[in-house]
Amino acid sequence: MKKKLWCVLCIMICMMLIVACGQKENPEKKESEKEKAEQEETEFKDKESLKLSLFTVYYPKTWNYDKENMREDEEYSYVKFFDGDTANESENVISIEATKEDSYKYRKSLFAFGVDLEAYAEGKMDTVTIGNAEYAAMPESNSIEKTYMYRYEQSGTSYDIRVKGQEIDDSDKELLEGIVLKLEDEGNKDAPWPWEGEPLEPVLAEQMVGSYTIVPEYIPFKEAQGVIQIMDHQFVKQGNQVFHLLENKLDTYEYSESGLEFVSSMELDDDFEYLSGDSSGMLYLSPGIGDVIGVKDGKKALQTTVNGDLNMHPSGEWGISFWVNSDTQKIVNQGGNLTAEPWILTGLNKAEERKGPFSMIDDVQITNSHTMVAGSMAAEDEGTKIIVYDYEGNQLLKLGGEDISSPDKLGSITGMAETENGFVAADGNMREIQFWAKDGTHVGAISTEDIFGVSYPWLEDMQLLDDGSLLIMLTQERDDGSANELMFFRLTGF
Repeated sequence: MKKKLWCVLCIMICMMLIVACGQKENPEKKESEKEKAEQEETEFKDKESLKLSLFTVYYPKTWNYDKENMREDEEYSYVKFFDGDTANESENVISIEATKEDSYKYRKSLFAFGVDLEAYAEGKMDTVTIGNAEYAAMPESNSIEKTYMYRYEQSGTSYDIRVKGQEIDDSDKELLEGIVLKLEDEGNKDAPWPWEGEPLEPVLAEQMVGSYTIVPEYIPFKEAQGVIQIMDHQFVKQGNQVFHLLENKLDTYEYSESGLEFVSSMELDDDFEYLSGDSSGMLYLSPGIGDVIGVKDGKKALQTTVNGDLNMHPSGEWGISFWVNSDTQKIVNQGGNLTAEPWILTGLNKAEERKGPFSMIDDVQITNSHTMVAGSMAAEDEGTKIIVYDYEGNQLLKLGGEDISSPDKLGSITGMAETENGFVAADGNMREIQFWAKDGTHVGAISTEDIFGVSYPWLEDMQLLDDGSLLIMLTQERDDGSANELMFFRLTGF
């Protein structure tokens, strides 16, 4: 018995020693960190220091920092420095932000600044040395603030430095040189770049709604489209061409059942957010706030004085413009001159002036027989609805469930159509395609995961084609995190 107890005791002691050894820091690493700290103290001996979790700032005594709004945890650090009594009264203001995040979020930030990701990946951007890292200089969106960004892949940390002022003076430089990043290799490896990533392959499955069998078909791009942005894509199919709009770029593709082949790209003078077309081949591009333009045969063909997001009747003779909670307008085409007059939905943001049931509009679709309007109801308990009007503006149907548990409870409508057998809507928030009969009876809903085999896409846009089928565009994050896949699907059966 004593022998057994002695063995057990020995085992416990060994385990404790092993744990203790495991907790002991690597002596070489500890020595290296000590040397680094001593070197920094020597280099910046005449400066104050502020140490946060992801960087340290050695700053001149003439500078102050915002203690109240400073933030710090293991995965985020932020501080703002200024050389006056307050940030608002100072000519020189520098903010420093560090975030542990995946590479997609960092690249999305680059894209938002208008950075060409391929140029960035190839090291073709202007750079500046700040402290112990080389930052990419962001394209200047204004003259009062300069932004510099850096990504340390090994720890998955993104750094963002912003300098207020038209010119970086000696005072700024003195503070910038004292920004020392925590560059520790934590074994992180960023996702491939969008053009290097693995394209998604959908898994299609027929689905039933009521007595209808909905058949999906994948219409792939000949060259896979890995994109950073979501919720901003619009398209129009005319004949055998598909036009894809994303901000200031209008791309043309040749359409066939075997796929979409790139034809050309048109760079626009401004960013546009909405696209519609008519049977003449005219495309109407809307910036939301700003004037609508027309593009035909790859060239700008129309400059208007009407604004909002314009959905045009297939004839091109008239349309409806809308934008969030602005007054809707009926747009009339008089020999190429578009004029606007109030439509039936006005005063959306003022209860005492409101005409119609909407407080905000998501989308408008003019079909061959009706006008469909989707948006938030003014009555708080109604949520999002689709109302079907005749061309004279008389309400005929209200689509969408009342209760949160209703199978046709709507979220954010990104596309609508009227087919031979009823009405269809793409719901971006719910990731569903909704179906109603001609009399407004709800037929059923199909989840995008069930029919397309993609787990959590954003339904970007939808169009009824001349043959009665539906063309749907969506974006879905790739499995390798490199980008979002831009995808087209065609539906038949309803």
